[in-house]
Amino acid sequence: MNFLYARLKYSSNNIPNALNALGHTVTVLNEHPFSTMDLKNTVSVSYAEKAFRENHYDYAISDDFLVSLSDLCQKYHIPYIAWIYDSPMAPLFHDSVFNPVNRIFIFDSALCNRLRQIGIPHIYYMPLAADTDYADSLFMGTPEKFSHEISFVGSLYENNAYNEIRNRLPPEIMVPMNHYLMHMLFNYHEPRPWPTLPDYCVSFLLENVSLDTSAIDQYQIPRNMYLGLIFLSKKLAEMERIVGLNTLAEQFPVDLYTASSSDQVGILNVHPSVDYYTDLGKVYRFSKINLNFTLPSIETGIPMRIFNIMSYGGFVMSNYQKDIENEFTIGKDLVVFHDLDELKNLTAYYLAHEEERLQIAENGYRQVKLHCTYEKRLQEILSICAKISQEEQTL
Repeated sequence: MNFLYARLKYSSNNIPNALNALGHTVTVLNEHPFSTMDLKNTVSVSYAEKAFRENHYDYAISDDFLVSLSDLCQKYHIPYIAWIYDSPMAPLFHDSVFNPVNRIFIFDSALCNRLRQIGIPHIYYMPLAADTDYADSLFMGTPEKFSHEISFVGSLYENNAYNEIRNRLPPEIMVPMNHYLMHMLFNYHEPRPWPTLPDYCVSFLLENVSLDTSAIDQYQIPRNMYLGLIFLSKKLAEMERIVGLNTLAEQFPVDLYTASSSDQVGILNVHPSVDYYTDLGKVYRFSKINLNFTLPSIETGIPMRIFNIMSYGGFVMSNYQKDIENEFTIGKDLVVFHDLDELKNLTAYYLAHEEERLQIAENGYRQVKLHCTYEKRLQEILSICAKISQEEQTL
């Protein structure tokens, strides 16, 4: 089959490479990358439309959902595959998600169910994938530079909307926000629903805080939920990452690789960000424990970090996410914690039990290599798309 792959600014080559490996032909739109938050993508769309006019394509495909590409595919009656790995993904609440040409695959089962309840057609749950072929090909070199007891690679989200406005909020507005943050902090026993603000908080924020309200008007998402996500999701992520890392650092050496700048991580060994295609895999491979703290806006899904760590044979210790149980066996392929005490106890245990730790890392690697590659996932996606086409032909 013939595919047109729409590149985003942050896209990798995983999808086109996997489609090629499966024997398909892929044209990659490299000239002007799309943006998910630009609803028009005028220049990018012009390149895509030119390609549609000059060639036959069985599918257009992209990471995440592009409103402009969906509308263009609807115009040319070309099925459009969008594989979502962000949450929240505001464009999924745009009217274009109802375009019949869409085949939308979402890595978070809770978000998938949320959209199904709205009545959006052709919405499917599809976890993310691991690129074990690339990981296997990477020359690791000597491990000394990246050999850590405990490591975390990621943002601290210290530049968040809550921090920007908190000094301007009266107590009656702060109370419900802080109640959510403190109730959810390191509480992973159940999936954490998206935060919703009381109506009086919404009114205050819209009247007294300078906000870009265009997104609220463009997307069919309740205001109290949209503002809850904007102001609380990344703040909770900041709190959990700083508290979790500092708590562990009181007992063990902890190495943090980040572009963030925070004065609250002084007891950590802080390093600059590492290159995604070279040194990142070495951190994952040679760290005894690789931590994952999932962004709270991901309700149940498995974030990409977990697949990346496993693809390099690294040991994963993650907060609990419900969808993990769909893909992995907890305690066999990876280890999960449900609260701060369990994080501390499991860390101490697995640092002291090397053989068990190495076996779990090996199990995780084998699991993603056998069942979670891009080729495997895309075969599943294309099988579902073929069934949709068959059903449409019978109507």
